[in-house]
Amino acid sequence: MWIGVARIKIDFFGNDSISKKRENIESLCKDLKKEFNVSVGEVADFDDPESCIIGFATIIPETWRTQSAQDYIQTICKRIDETAFSRVVVTDWDLLAHGPVGVQEEEQ
Repeated sequence: MWIGVARIKIDFFGNDSISKKRENIESLCKDLKKEFNVSVGEVADFDDPESCIIGFATIIPETWRTQSAQDYIQTICKRIDETAFSRVVVTDWDLLAHGPVGVQEEEQ
């Protein structure tokens, strides 16, 4: 299986309300869970009203080709950038292999 993970920094320049930031983050996370079936949440900068770091993880079937799995992770990151209520400033993601992934690719 493939395990896709990402860490995304969102900038709330000029925001001074932690509760407003949390409302927006909760809404974003709920939408991502519903659309992509990922585990997602705020992972750092909890008490900073101008910054947030969210992380997500997802399991991808081992039958997918490497490029398809990478495209899926990039699609999720792109959706965050398109729908985020503030500016995405850093996106860092990785695709981890666990078990016999890529065997189908080598045989073809």
